[in-house]
Amino acid sequence: MSYFKKVNPFLQFLMFIGMAFGIFLIIGTLGTFILSYITGFSLTTIADPKTWDYDDPQTLILARGLLLIQFVGLFLIPTFLFARFCDSKPGQYLGLRSATPLYYILGSAILLVALPFVTWTGIINNEMVPETTAIGKWMKANEEAAKRQIEFLLKTRGVQDLFINLIFIAVFAGVGEELFFRGVLQRLFIKLFKNPWAGIIAAAFIFSAIHLQFYGFIPRFILGILLGIIYWYSGSLWPAIVAHFVYDAFLVIMAYFNPSMVDNDNIDIPMVTLSVVAAMSTAIIIGIVIVMKKRSTTTYEAMYARDKIDESNPFA
Repeated sequence: MSYFKKVNPFLQFLMFIGMAFGIFLIIGTLGTFILSYITGFSLTTIADPKTWDYDDPQTLILARGLLLIQFVGLFLIPTFLFARFCDSKPGQYLGLRSATPLYYILGSAILLVALPFVTWTGIINNEMVPETTAIGKWMKANEEAAKRQIEFLLKTRGVQDLFINLIFIAVFAGVGEELFFRGVLQRLFIKLFKNPWAGIIAAAFIFSAIHLQFYGFIPRFILGILLGIIYWYSGSLWPAIVAHFVYDAFLVIMAYFNPSMVDNDNIDIPMVTLSVVAAMSTAIIIGIVIVMKKRSTTTYEAMYARDKIDESNPFA
């Protein structure tokens, strides 16, 4: 049932996006009605986070419910369904194959080491769009709304909520986003451009842009590139999934033990000091990437070998 094998990669991209948002629309609509019934919130209120009452305990159910809908309706079902239409073994298509244990360590390490550099680029990113302009105000409003939701989810309530946050934030993002952006989009872009780096960058760009958090675009773009590198050089999506989970889980745990970091936008480290640490972070990142590349056995031919399996037979 691998009907999409011979379709041009760009058309596959359009088909996947259409499939993903079509399924998300259906599941999202159904899920929103269910959440409205459970929480008692109107559909209008659910659609506009700026109107949410964060003192209402039902809002937590709403926020987590929306994350679940996104995970299942946008990331999980569309990626596996699309992969099944592309390959008789969807897990193999998505890169869910075994990897050398070293890549799990290097993958997680590179994202944690990247924190100072990511923080530094975030500060630079914040200065790029003046808040006095119309577009700047619109971007800032979106950023503040997203930030408030994250603060609300990470608000300290107890150990039980910590573990729930690890699932709804770290697990859902690590698994769902990697399946969608690296498992499908990066795979399609690399095949389209016939170049791993072009595919990695294109997928990372969409990964960052789709979050609609423009003041964090550059940091998220960089993280997307690093996750793409982990997937490509390891030859498996699992190290990227684990690295993404470890990164988000680290931030969730840090916020749990230091709640003030969630509400505080200001970095207490002087910019000069942060710049030096960011430079050291960048050097280590480059070193890890070099090690990954030297130990990698990934080739374009091997990564896309299954695309050539009986392409003349749509039932292969």
